[in-house]
Amino acid sequence: MTKSAKNKNNIVIKGWVFAGALAIWAIFIIVFMFRINIVEGVELERFAEKNNFRLDTVTAERGNLYASNGALMATTVTKHNVYVDLTVIKDELFKTEMHNLADSLGKMFTKSPSYFYDKFSTERKKKNRYMMLVKDLDYEQYQRIKKFPIFNKGQNKGGFIHETESKRELIVQDIGVRTIGYDDQRGKVGLEGAYSDLLSGIEGRRWEQFMGRGKWKPMKSWEQEPQAGSSVYTTIDADLQMVAYDALYKQLSEFEAQHGSVVVMEVQTGKVRAIVNLSRKKDGTYIDDYNYAVGEAAEPGSTFKTVSLLAAMDDGFINKNSTVETGGGSYKFYGRTITDTHGYGTLTVDGVMKKSSNIGTAKIINKYYGENPKAFFKKMDKWHMTSPLGVDILGEGSPIMHRPDSKSWSNITLPVMGYGYGLQLTPIQIVTFYNAVANNGKMLKPLFMDKITRKGEPDKIFEPVVLVDQLTSLENVKQMQEMLRGAVEQGTGRIISNSNYDIAGKTGTARVDYWKRDGKGMQYRASFAGYFPAEKPKYSCIVVVHKPNTAKGFYGGSVTAPVFKKIADWVYSKTPIPLPRDLVKKNAVKEFKKGDDINVSNSKNIVPNVTGHTGSKAIPVLENLGLDVQYSGFGKVTNQSIPAGTRFKKGETIYLMLEG
Repeated sequence: MTKSAKNKNNIVIKGWVFAGALAIWAIFIIVFMFRINIVEGVELERFAEKNNFRLDTVTAERGNLYASNGALMATTVTKHNVYVDLTVIKDELFKTEMHNLADSLGKMFTKSPSYFYDKFSTERKKKNRYMMLVKDLDYEQYQRIKKFPIFNKGQNKGGFIHETESKRELIVQDIGVRTIGYDDQRGKVGLEGAYSDLLSGIEGRRWEQFMGRGKWKPMKSWEQEPQAGSSVYTTIDADLQMVAYDALYKQLSEFEAQHGSVVVMEVQTGKVRAIVNLSRKKDGTYIDDYNYAVGEAAEPGSTFKTVSLLAAMDDGFINKNSTVETGGGSYKFYGRTITDTHGYGTLTVDGVMKKSSNIGTAKIINKYYGENPKAFFKKMDKWHMTSPLGVDILGEGSPIMHRPDSKSWSNITLPVMGYGYGLQLTPIQIVTFYNAVANNGKMLKPLFMDKITRKGEPDKIFEPVVLVDQLTSLENVKQMQEMLRGAVEQGTGRIISNSNYDIAGKTGTARVDYWKRDGKGMQYRASFAGYFPAEKPKYSCIVVVHKPNTAKGFYGGSVTAPVFKKIADWVYSKTPIPLPRDLVKKNAVKEFKKGDDINVSNSKNIVPNVTGHTGSKAIPVLENLGLDVQYSGFGKVTNQSIPAGTRFKKGETIYLMLEG
């Protein structure tokens, strides 16, 4: 064998020896790590338990919850607690500085310095290592107290033990408490519950030492530091939420209703810009204690006619000009009498919508689907009418539609279902459908989250989620849009028709608990679902009022439609628009042009221009004219819900936005 070959073999052998050594070393490390983590880890835990130590978990700081414009909705407030380990303070330090510390504490907490001197002296004799001094300090108070004599020496020499405690606080207490929700021992509710995993962060772990008397002192070092939760920006428009809340609250109070809800969606995105739920208390006031908009499925009444008639249009059975004979106001189906408010005779489908004819709708649905109800339900399945939408907020109600294989099915089921009875839907499900009509047939999932941020930087942006690309042909959608617009201009919703902007929508008045015979008389559930402006829809909206006082009113047109209009008026006031068409004078712009004084028209029923004026000046003027003034903010008027130059009725509500 040559010398070079021998060298080569030696190199190979050495390589194998080195590789073997590395493998042995790796095995040794693995065994060593196993022993530390498993064997010695268990031993350490036993040692800790035996020597009064424990590994405690510390909740991470919860992220903030914001409205879409950055307005804070819910935040975690840090409270500072101070304890004192009196065993580490040297005798000389205690003797020379304790009086000074007592004086400082006395001034801060308005107690006698002697109280603190005696307390510290007594507990020092007891060798108290964890004396509770004060709790619930804010940050400024904590910064102040830690600089006091003795305490400024820190924990090891001055015995100063600082602990923090987190407390969740809602910034707006009254408006949308249930919508904002919570995540605590009561459970997960609302937005706080829906996005809890994002908001919670990652909890920390650190050792604590038992101090006696049930008290544990945390050690300085962390096993794992807590990681703060993300901040969640919801889709809620704080200003629009306030307006919707106020409009619903006033209407519920006026009609002494049991409860009500409002949902406002952005047509192009499906973002929920406002959601309000209110329940009546025994004293007649209203609170937000249950999410009816998401959780309560009930018979929708006539707002469902839009769904059933569009189904027949999509299958090519009818169009807006098709006719149906409704007779004199009553018609018997399979032994059951269906009625209309009046006898309308022959109606077009457009007329059926305007008059809200139960007979007309029932006859259409029975004629085209009575022999083949599965075709109708196939459409309902496709349009997400038969299953929950899967919204983020927990507790979504499940829709109910009785099918032919159900025990409760009979020949009359489908006809009455056509006009909104014998089925149950949630308000948010209904408004999602109307939003799709406004959006030219594209159905979007209700969206409650705009974005997530971590450490101030965007982490995720949420985009619209499409549920149905196209409900039906664009031609059918346009015809339905025309019919919904006509239902407001000339039909049951005409009470909110106005010349400033157009509204499209449908009223609903459903009987409630009609099978009961309790002597209380018939109860109703009024609703209005639609969108605005009709030509270029920006928002869709549903308003539901449950069990209003029938002596005061119960129809959807008079009970719920006005709430819809108040919300739309406010949005209209913030949107750059042409001058209203019903101005009484050509020189109205000059008459209402802002000046040092608020110019009031001689006719007394024309809204003046108050933008730019202070609230203290504008509000009395408007109230003296007979307007009900609602406002938010402070300073000067930046927006008014009823435009200058518009005619108004006494008692009509005008919303003002004040800033600066």
